[in-house]
Amino acid sequence: MSNNNTYSFAGHDTFTCRNYWLKKGLDHLWSGKKFDNQAIKELGVGKNMVSSIRYWLKSFGLTDSSDLNTEIAQLIFNETKGKDPYLEDIGSIWLLHFLLVTSEKASIYSLVFNHFRKTKMEFNREQLQVYLEAECQKKGFNYNSNSIKKDIGVFINNYRLAKSKSIEDDFMGLLHEIDMVDLSFKSGNDEKYKIENKNRPTLPAEIILACTIMQMSGNTISFHEILTGINQVGSVFAISNNYLLKSIEECLEIYPKHLTYTDDGGVQVLQLIKKLDVIDVLNKYYGK
Repeated sequence: MSNNNTYSFAGHDTFTCRNYWLKKGLDHLWSGKKFDNQAIKELGVGKNMVSSIRYWLKSFGLTDSSDLNTEIAQLIFNETKGKDPYLEDIGSIWLLHFLLVTSEKASIYSLVFNHFRKTKMEFNREQLQVYLEAECQKKGFNYNSNSIKKDIGVFINNYRLAKSKSIEDDFMGLLHEIDMVDLSFKSGNDEKYKIENKNRPTLPAEIILACTIMQMSGNTISFHEILTGINQVGSVFAISNNYLLKSIEECLEIYPKHLTYTDDGGVQVLQLIKKLDVIDVLNKYYGK
């Protein structure tokens, strides 16, 4: 759960994150410009969309509060050296999903993937709203029910194709490709969703490794922690025990000199025996 006593359920102006927005926003910053009134003209979008692009860059952990970009932002989106500036590799979408949840700038993503889905695998929008409001009340956080309702709509539309009168909008949700939020029931306007732990065949083992390293505080981490810990890959990617184990075995083959996996008295532990950082792993993954 978020480390501070505040939550954030607004800032996107009800816009889901479009496929090209992150690159567009970063290119704007890299050309020395700011998210000011000029940006409306420079980016060719309305004022609300400018603030939404800025919001999503922060929420995906690609920029900080001063609009300074991160190393991962450069690694993926840089026009000349970026590994996947147009997000053609589904591994990039998985990585962005992980950053969105773990940056905890947009609270709904961390709360849903780390907590809510583990207590209620199948849910509708109203049940999610009740949960989020209860979490706010527990922390004594002042919230606006309407903001939370809109946030739930944006959350669902980020992972599922948005219902829209515009055909163009139907193909713009950034995260729908990874199939994280399944529609389990539909009758008229009543829809139920499900986020269950399962095999994720489009999720590359190297992305799992990079994200695991990102969350490690030392050189060792138990299988149980990777599978169930807050902001760990098992929770954020909703993966099955078997898929995680298979992915770790794959990573041991790719990095035999860097990783070991031991079973000591029934406790399985992944250990970094030689320095390996997130950027190393991502560079190797994209260099394939």
